[in-house]
Amino acid sequence: MPGPLPVTDAMIAREFRLQRCRGSAVDAITNPLIRRCLALGAEARAAREATAEHSTTRDAKSRAANDNDND
Repeated sequence: MPGPLPVTDAMIAREFRLQRCRGSAVDAITNPLIRRCLALGAEARAAREATAEHSTTRDAKSRAANDNDND
């Protein structure tokens, strides 16, 4: 099993925004308790995003033509 993903300040700030927390992200990063909670959330989100399969994007023209080939 791989080790935990490194959590950066940018990931914590992103988690702060995604969870719609009140106040400043800088204040949350400097507060050790809030930082730890956001870091755990950011780590879980990063692990979830790493294992999620990315669906292929199709443009409007191929959707309109019902072109379902994934070549």
